[in-house]
Amino acid sequence: MFTVVGLGEVLWDVYDGDKRLGGAPANFALHVLQLGHDGIVVSRVGRDELGREITESLKSMGASTEYIQEDEEHPTGTVRVSLDPQGRPSFFIVPEVAYDYLEYTQRLRALAERAEAVLFGSLAQRNPKSREAIRSFLGDAG
Repeated sequence: MFTVVGLGEVLWDVYDGDKRLGGAPANFALHVLQLGHDGIVVSRVGRDELGREITESLKSMGASTEYIQEDEEHPTGTVRVSLDPQGRPSFFIVPEVAYDYLEYTQRLRALAERAEAVLFGSLAQRNPKSREAIRSFLGDAG
């Protein structure tokens, strides 16, 4: 079994009152999990209802929430999705959310050292705090 980390954002894509779990790193880790490997989501959510719903959703899919940090100051990330008359989506990515403040911890360092693959994107690097955490993780990755 491989240990594969999805590092960065986990969020809700919000469509006309409906919401779906999103964030490319989280989606990737969940697909790895479905393939029978150790897919690990590393992100940060707000200490709010949307954050609780994310952790519950991850648990219901069999994913660990051990590396989901909670933020008391910033809300859980959301992306507002709207469709034009032809059904083409447009996206508003809410700024200053919890995953923008991902912290690099000793626990994450230990995970980095045993990770066999890491997927990360650019969205969670828009803030210097999370960008530094991601770069530190990658620097320590085996």
